[in-house]
Amino acid sequence: MGKFESDFKLKTNPFRMTPATNPDEIIWAGFNQIKEKFEKRIERSVRIPNSTLVLNWGEYGSGKTHAARFFNKKAELQKISDKAGKCIPYSMIIPLPKGKEPVFSIYTTVIDKLDILEIRQKFQGIDINSYIENFGSNLHIQNVLKAIFNHDIDHLQLKKYLYGNISPAELKNFISIGILRQLKEDTDYTLVLSGLFSCLTFEKTTYSCVVIWIDEFEDIAVLSSSNIDKTNNFLREILDNTPNNLLVFLNLTQSALFSVEDLGQYVYESVRSRIKERISFDLPSRETFKNYLRELINHFREGTDANPYFPFDENVVDDIISEKGNISLRQFNESLSLLLELCDMDDKHPITLDVYKDYKSEVIWDKN
Repeated sequence: MGKFESDFKLKTNPFRMTPATNPDEIIWAGFNQIKEKFEKRIERSVRIPNSTLVLNWGEYGSGKTHAARFFNKKAELQKISDKAGKCIPYSMIIPLPKGKEPVFSIYTTVIDKLDILEIRQKFQGIDINSYIENFGSNLHIQNVLKAIFNHDIDHLQLKKYLYGNISPAELKNFISIGILRQLKEDTDYTLVLSGLFSCLTFEKTTYSCVVIWIDEFEDIAVLSSSNIDKTNNFLREILDNTPNNLLVFLNLTQSALFSVEDLGQYVYESVRSRIKERISFDLPSRETFKNYLRELINHFREGTDANPYFPFDENVVDDIISEKGNISLRQFNESLSLLLELCDMDDKHPITLDVYKDYKSEVIWDKN
């Protein structure tokens, strides 16, 4: 056992400021009501063939991105799916594009994550072509979708085509399967995605639904009016063209640029009318903070201790909450992380009220 573990009875600093890259390190502590809302909403989409738009609303650092990462974990999605008795969802996180072509950027992100060989293997023996032939009336899009599931077509060449990187000479190789031109308009990209999502969730036998988290949606406020139009049109059309088995979460941060009153300015009525639920990440109460802290520390506990807040005395936790006032979860974590690191460097433990007072001006430095 290392010095940090023996001094603080923790496997590592629980209050990490950078996102975990290993899904196993992404955990959920406290905030059970919010967790249950996400579980129920995802389970509903797993069970029922409908498409839904959900708005996640809260201040910066309130946990929206963490929720996206946690519920994007295959292990968590598998638990929800097992409870529903259905297949796992096809899930991904997409930051809101800030460039000139937001729809193409979203489309490219989905194609980046698309493992064509794996999809073909999973759909082996399923007559997906008959389903595709009844998807819309655009024969070109139908042929592109069929190519995705066709084992006879080179998957790398197809990826080049989907990215729009294929040469005119290479495009001729696709003429025999009815693909005569490149994809080039937002309508093309939206139809390919909606068709792909519908195919992936065909009869809910391979994937029960598609779950998409669009993170940092508040950045729509800095887009040009043209790109705001494009983003809203995409959301409306992707939901309309994928009537079954699509769940879209919009993570939206309340800020100086974006308040509740501004919502109508950037999210059009055609999209707002499709929002089925709003999940609010409110600033936590004292007891909510403390419950979160107990569960988080317990997850990283090395050994046992009668004090559920160890290495912090409970009165230290109470004072930080009182001094900081109404703060986000991120700010709370930052204060405890800094205090823990300072005490570790100076070899002071446990972190009593007297120890904490030595560092209080540094820990509470950003108090308004």
